[in-house]
Amino acid sequence: MNQKIENWVLNGITALFCLYILLRAWLLPITVDESATAINHVPRLVFDTLTYQREANPNNHILNTILIKIFTGIFGWHHLVVRIPVLMGSFLYAWSAGHLARKLSDQSWVRIFALIMLFGNPYLLEFCSFARGYGLAVGLMTASLWYSWRFVETNDRKILRTAFLLAGLSVYANFTLLIFFAPFVCSMLLTTWQLNPSATVFWKQSKPAVTTLAVFLLLWITPLQRLSKDAEIVNWNALGTFFDAIQRSVRAAINANAYLGNTSDTFLTWVVFLGVFAMGLLAIRRWWKQGFKIVGDPRVLFVLLLLGAGLVNIVQVNLTKTPYLQARLALFYWPLFALSLGVSAAWLSERFGRKSSWILMSPLLLLCFINNVRTLNLHSSFEWFHDSDTFTVLEYLKKTAQAEGRTTPYSFDTEWFMQNSFLYHLEKGHYGYDQYVKLVPYHGRRDPQRDVDFFYAVNYDTIKDVLDVYDIVLRIPNSSLILLRKK
Repeated sequence: MNQKIENWVLNGITALFCLYILLRAWLLPITVDESATAINHVPRLVFDTLTYQREANPNNHILNTILIKIFTGIFGWHHLVVRIPVLMGSFLYAWSAGHLARKLSDQSWVRIFALIMLFGNPYLLEFCSFARGYGLAVGLMTASLWYSWRFVETNDRKILRTAFLLAGLSVYANFTLLIFFAPFVCSMLLTTWQLNPSATVFWKQSKPAVTTLAVFLLLWITPLQRLSKDAEIVNWNALGTFFDAIQRSVRAAINANAYLGNTSDTFLTWVVFLGVFAMGLLAIRRWWKQGFKIVGDPRVLFVLLLLGAGLVNIVQVNLTKTPYLQARLALFYWPLFALSLGVSAAWLSERFGRKSSWILMSPLLLLCFINNVRTLNLHSSFEWFHDSDTFTVLEYLKKTAQAEGRTTPYSFDTEWFMQNSFLYHLEKGHYGYDQYVKLVPYHGRRDPQRDVDFFYAVNYDTIKDVLDVYDIVLRIPNSSLILLRKK
């Protein structure tokens, strides 16, 4: 493929990714977890956030919380402003992915394939638009991979320090990334030694990075100690096996679509495991033939990091008796997995000829296309479907109040897990909805009350016992959500 055409294709794919996540960040309401971060954690002092002094809650992703505090302090509480940090991380991910994809092969289609895989997980894209630490962490992690590649090429200690800095910040965005950070640090220090096999030169080249590492470790001691005592770390949706964790991630990536019947996620999980096993054997063989030097072919690094992260996770679970990762916590595996697929396609092309790589690329590109066409949208999310129509409901209430000449706000209630989204947009958003709607005080799980003007329910079963005092006035299209009005 002509280089100019290839650049247009790669840049076009990247632009579509950036446009999609930006539109979702603009159009979708704040979700329950985003609201919890904004209302509970952002108002606290920076020192409190850095140390988890008042509350060591895993929902408080330190770097994300601090950046939201900064941007909302400057620009106010518009929901897009709250999502600026995750968009920064996502654009960094796009920039790094583009650079890495171009390095994997001298074949245009392999590079295009790698970039499509990096952007091809709809579940990852979901977290690239929401104000959580996951998308920010993945962006920083992928940037650290790019700088690690640059270090292998240049042996520049400033670049190595930048790689460590980015990797450390990814941990600050989400402490789950410690599972990546440990093998990353070990592999980069090993690479530094291989490039500089002299104690004096090695220390000279690695000193800035090691200093950066030491600072991060000192800063993490207190928050990690406090976080480890939080009950949510141990009890949140515990998964018994590593297979269960990957299966949950696969199910989220395909949005639970039954492409191959009810066992689609099981079948695809086995495909993932067998694929990683094959890629791992190939990478280890290449690493061995290179004298266990990453410098000979830096692409080995991505597969080794994927294997290393999985191994660290298994060891960590068995030592600390914590659960395996939920789908959102395992998002960081995806860039490593996607890069490994690109590396495997490149190795196939180099070993058996260009056409051989299509044996791997064709089915994956087809599945990726079908899956994305079926799941990508600008309206709802897989993780928080119940918060997708907050704006729809608030607009309905606003127009109803205006049509009726209402002078006082309607009293409004909803399911306990749907309250946060409305709370944010009524109290923080400054969209003017608060003059038409007054949300009842926060409450836990309970049956619908009979004393509010409007009640918003997740499905019919929730409200069938109160239909004697309420009428259904709005059904949300393509969902089970229902708005009721008191008779």
